[in-house]
Amino acid sequence: MGSSSLSEDYRQCLERELRRGRAGVCGDPSLRAVLWQILVEDFDLHGALQDDALALLTDGLWGRADLAPALRGLARAFELLELAAVHLYLLPWRKEFTTIKTFSGGYVHVLKGALSEDLLIQSFQKMGYVPRDDHCLTVTALPPAHQLVQVALGCFALRLECEILGEVLAQLGTSVLPAEELLQARRASGDVASCVAWLQQRLARQEEPPPLPPRGSPAVFRAQLDLYRDLQEDSDSDSDDASLYGGPSPGPGSPSVEPAYRPLPWEQSAKLWGPQGEAWEPMEEGEALQRVSSPPRSPPYGALEEEEPEPEAFSFLSLRRELLSRPGDLGAPQAPGSPSPQHVQRPIAEPPGYQVHSCLAPGVLPTRCCDTCRQLHTAHCAALPACRLGHELRALLGDAHQRLWLQRAEMDTLLYDSPGARP
Repeated sequence: MGSSSLSEDYRQCLERELRRGRAGVCGDPSLRAVLWQILVEDFDLHGALQDDALALLTDGLWGRADLAPALRGLARAFELLELAAVHLYLLPWRKEFTTIKTFSGGYVHVLKGALSEDLLIQSFQKMGYVPRDDHCLTVTALPPAHQLVQVALGCFALRLECEILGEVLAQLGTSVLPAEELLQARRASGDVASCVAWLQQRLARQEEPPPLPPRGSPAVFRAQLDLYRDLQEDSDSDSDDASLYGGPSPGPGSPSVEPAYRPLPWEQSAKLWGPQGEAWEPMEEGEALQRVSSPPRSPPYGALEEEEPEPEAFSFLSLRRELLSRPGDLGAPQAPGSPSPQHVQRPIAEPPGYQVHSCLAPGVLPTRCCDTCRQLHTAHCAALPACRLGHELRALLGDAHQRLWLQRAEMDTLLYDSPGARP
């Protein structure tokens, strides 16, 4: 099958799709299979199609460390070039297709990310585009219809060539090899299997692959970018199913990224005021109970001379549950001689909350907490030696942690109204 017969079949495919209401690249599976087989057996068909395959593939793959993603980027670039030629052939009256902005999203991200500027200009010149200025290509005179079909068919063949090379790499088991060796093996082989065998023998003789030539970092490819709009306009549309000309931005009905419910301050977890300063995250009730009841963690070895465990973070949720679970502490005092179950057995009533010791002047943060006296102290408090004898003394690490315990003591003072706890 010659190039003229392929061009006719390709033209009929495009017009058939247009009658179905779709003006896009060729998607006919039978034509695709035929062209694939011809290309696999005869790489020189690219010469008959005049698609500059060797120059474009060499330019797109040169210096790439991994050829597989480079081939995918090239295939996408050839598809966009094919689409531009198809638009001019099927819809020549559409004025928006006669101007291409070289700073548009599709041109910058897809085309320039895969091919050099000079080869891109040459490819567009075959479609009738000429540079109007540094930022725009325009069609001054529309080329003949058969020329546009020939250009589109050549881009279609280049897309299939990228897939053939990708199949070679998949069967080879590696895509890290010099581009010139891949292209040389492809041109010298009549099918995929022989190309893979040629490369395997070549790689087996090489102890170390040659260094890759320098090349700029590849651009990040995005889906469905547009050749005819500004780059800023393309960045406003991130829809995956948008057409070539960009899709609408998410509408007002899109779900909000903000949480639908934020608990009240006393129902929030300790993460809000925790010593690490982490962002708030909602927790289930079981998780919150587990956090407030978990044993305290120990500080790093050698951090404190007392080697005392670090207290767990305080939360208003735990304080609220503690108050609700101990109604007897807040109740009125009972008359002398009246029965009091279980409470009479305790020799000394433990203060229900933590208090600030008199050593703490206003604006000074506590550094020690006595769980027996339930008092907060400074590091040089005169009462600390007595607490160290048999009391449970812990260190308060960090300003945030110290400020948190100071707030807790002030909250306990307000809730229990027990100034007599101070010495």
